[in-house]
Amino acid sequence: MPAKVPLQDVDAKYLKIISEFAIDMLSLSGVDEILWHLAKNVVSQLGFDDVVVYLLDPERNILMQKATFGAKNPCGHEILSPIELKLGEGVVGTVAKTKQPLIVADTRLFPNYIVDDAPRLSELAVPILMDGEVIGVIDTEHPKKNFYTSQHERILFALASITALKIHKANNLVTLQKRVAALEFASKIQDTLFAIAEIIFETDSIKAFYHKLHVCIARLIRADNFYVALLSEDGRRLRFPYHVDQYDELYDDAEISVSPSLLGLASYVLLKNRPLLADETQLEEMVNQGDIVINGVMPKTWLGVPFGDEAFRGILVVQSYHGSHSYGETDKQLMVFAAKHIGNAISRMNFKAHLTEIALYDFLTKLPNRTLFIDRLNQAIGKLTLRVGDSSACSGLGLVLLDIDHFKAVNDAYGHHMGDELLREFAQRLDKAKGKDDTLSRLGGDQFGLLLVGIGSEEECRQRIEGLHQQMLEVLNLGGISITLSVSLGLVCCFSGTVSAADLMRRGDQALFRAKLMGRQRLCVFASGEQAELQEEQICQEFRQAASQGGLYLSFQPQYRLKDGGIMGAEVLLRWEHPKLGVISPRRLLAPLRRQGELELIDAVVAKLVLAHLKQYRGAYPEGFRLSVNIAGDGSALFEELETLAGQGELASLLGIEIPESSLATAYDQVGPCIARARALGVLVSLDDVGASHSTFNYLQQYRLDRLKIAQGLVSPMEMAYDNQFILETLISLASSLNIETLALGIETRAQYRVMQALGCDYGQGEFMNPCVDEDNLLLMLTESHLYR
Repeated sequence: MPAKVPLQDVDAKYLKIISEFAIDMLSLSGVDEILWHLAKNVVSQLGFDDVVVYLLDPERNILMQKATFGAKNPCGHEILSPIELKLGEGVVGTVAKTKQPLIVADTRLFPNYIVDDAPRLSELAVPILMDGEVIGVIDTEHPKKNFYTSQHERILFALASITALKIHKANNLVTLQKRVAALEFASKIQDTLFAIAEIIFETDSIKAFYHKLHVCIARLIRADNFYVALLSEDGRRLRFPYHVDQYDELYDDAEISVSPSLLGLASYVLLKNRPLLADETQLEEMVNQGDIVINGVMPKTWLGVPFGDEAFRGILVVQSYHGSHSYGETDKQLMVFAAKHIGNAISRMNFKAHLTEIALYDFLTKLPNRTLFIDRLNQAIGKLTLRVGDSSACSGLGLVLLDIDHFKAVNDAYGHHMGDELLREFAQRLDKAKGKDDTLSRLGGDQFGLLLVGIGSEEECRQRIEGLHQQMLEVLNLGGISITLSVSLGLVCCFSGTVSAADLMRRGDQALFRAKLMGRQRLCVFASGEQAELQEEQICQEFRQAASQGGLYLSFQPQYRLKDGGIMGAEVLLRWEHPKLGVISPRRLLAPLRRQGELELIDAVVAKLVLAHLKQYRGAYPEGFRLSVNIAGDGSALFEELETLAGQGELASLLGIEIPESSLATAYDQVGPCIARARALGVLVSLDDVGASHSTFNYLQQYRLDRLKIAQGLVSPMEMAYDNQFILETLISLASSLNIETLALGIETRAQYRVMQALGCDYGQGEFMNPCVDEDNLLLMLTESHLYR
C-alpha cells in the first residue's frame, strides 16, 4: 500500500489539485500515461520550475527518467538527454535509498548535488512508495533558494502516493492481461497439438491427413496459402505431398530437383536448417544476391519452418500475396513451436501407412504374409460360391502348404544369415514359376503357402505342382555354397464354396504333416475322414509316449544384457527326437495337439522338466537370473506344479513365462488370468514375438507385462532399413515409458547387436552371442564366463 500522508495543513487549492489528480487516475491505464500526466498537468500547476519523474529498474537497481516538465521536455513526450542514477547518487538517489522526502534549501551547500540540464538553487524530491519499497521518485527544482516548504513536500508526497497506487494497479492489469494472453496462447497451442495427434488415429488416407493438418495450422495462423515439402533421403529431390496456393498449382506428390546453384525458397531453408521469415524486399535482395530463385509469383511475406532430422526432413510454408496481411515474429514462433509436433505427426502417419504394408507382406521375402494369404484364400472361396449353379464354370482352387526339409541344418551349419538368403532365393524362384493369378505366401519360418486358382481337376492341380516341385529341387548357389533343396508338400483341392479357409488350411497342414511322416521330399494330398484323424492321433500318441518315457529334453538359449554383454537368463526350449522326423520343435505340434484337445500336454511336460532342473541346480544361478518358459495354453500346468512344491517362491523367482503375441487375439480370455496368476507367484511375464503384428500396441497398457521380446523379423534386416529402426525405436521408447523391459530376438551380427544397444534395448539373444546349449554347457557358462563369446 502507498504511504499515508497528513493533509490537514494543506491549502484548499492544493487539495483541489490532489483530488482532481485522483479522479483523473480513474481514466488512465498505462504507466507512461500516468507519469506524463503527473509531470505535465499536475505538478506543473504547483508553480514548480522543473519536474522529473523517475522509476526504479529493479533488475539493474537504477533510477531512470520517465516523464518531465520544463527544460527537459522540449515537446510531446520527449525527454531531452535522459540520465540514469544509482541508489544514493545525488538528491534523487539519496531519497530512493533513504525512502524519505528531502528538501534542499540551497543546492550549493549539498555535496551530493548533480547538475542535470542546468544548475538550480532549490530541490525537492519525494519517494514513490508501495508496501514500503521504492518504485520511483518525483524530483522538482527551482532557481530560488529556500523555495520549497513542508506543505510542498506533503502535497508532492500525496501525489506520489496516488501515483504509486495507480502504477501498482496498472502493473497488475498488465500482468493479468499477459497471463490471460499466455493462457489463451497455451490453450490455442494445446488444442491444436491435440488435434494434430488425433488426426493420425482417425485418418487412414494420406490426402485426408494433410487436409486436416492444414485445418490445424489455420487455427494457429492464417494459412490461405500453405504447403508441405519433404526432402528425399539423398537430398536431391523435394516432394510436395500437399500444396494449396491461390496462384501456383502443383499436382499431388509433385517433385522438383534440388539444385545447389538454383535453390528455391524451400530448398534454401532446408539447406540452412533454420526458419525464415522474409518480406518482399528481403526476398528480392536474396534473389539479387543469387541466394535463391523464386518459382512462381513473388509473395509479399513468406514464412518457412523446417522439421525433422537427417533421416526424415521437411518444411512447412505459409505465404501471403497481399499487403493487407503479413506474418510476424509471433507467427514464426507459433510455427516453430508446432513444426516439431507436425513433423512427428507426418512421420507417424507415414509409419502408419508402412505398418499397413508390413502387416500384409513378409519382411524377408516380400511375399504376402499369412494374413494376406488367408484373405486371398477367402476371396477365392467366395468366387467358387458365386459359381454355384453356373454349369459353364468348373474351375476350382488348390491349396499347397510346403516346408523346406532340414532347414534347421542349414542354419546350424552356415548361420541364420545364410538361412535367410536361402529363403529369399527359394521364394524368388517359386514366385517366378507360379501362374500370374496364383498367390505365393511365406506363412512363417520355412513354411510357404501356394494358392492355385482356375484348376479343373485334382489331377491338373497335381501336374502343376509337380512341375513347380522340380524347379524347387534345383541346386541353389548361395555365395559359392551349393545347396540342394528337399521340399515336402501338402495339397488340398476345393471345388465348392461351402468350405471355410480355416478348414482348408487345417487339411493342408494335415497333408503336409503326412508328407513329413512318410520321409519328406514328397507331395501328399489331403486324405479326408478317419484316415486324416488317425494320422493326427498317431503323432499325438507318439508325443505322449515320448513324454512318459523321458524322450523329451530341454535346450537353453542364453540371454544377455546389451549394455555390458553379461548373461542374465535363458529361454527354455523343449525338444523331441522323433525316430523318423528327427528333432521336432513343439511349435510344429501345437496345431495337432490343439485339435486333439491336448494343448496343455506341452505345458505340463515343460513344467515338470524345468522345475526338476531348478530343484537340482537352483544354487548355480545368480540373483536375478531367469529361465523363460513358453506357454502354449493358459499356464495352469506350470502354476499348479509351482504351488504344490515347497519353497516355490524361491523357484518362482528364477522363472519367467513367455506369452505369444498371437494369444492376445486368439486366446484373449486366457491371457489376463494367466498374467495375474504369474505375477501373484512372482513369475516374470514376457510377451513373445512382439512386432509380428502392430496390434500389439493396443494391448501394452491393458496388461501388466514385465518384458517385451521383439520379433526377429524386426531385428534381422535392420542393418540397412531405416523403417525397421524407426519401428524399433518407437516400440522400445513406448515400452520404456510404461516401465517394461525389452529383449531383442535373433541377433545374428555385431552390427545388429550395436544398433539394438544404441536404441536402448535392454537384453538380447541370438546366434551372435550364443546358439542354443544343453544343460551342462549353460551351467558351465555361468561358472567360467558371464559374458557372450
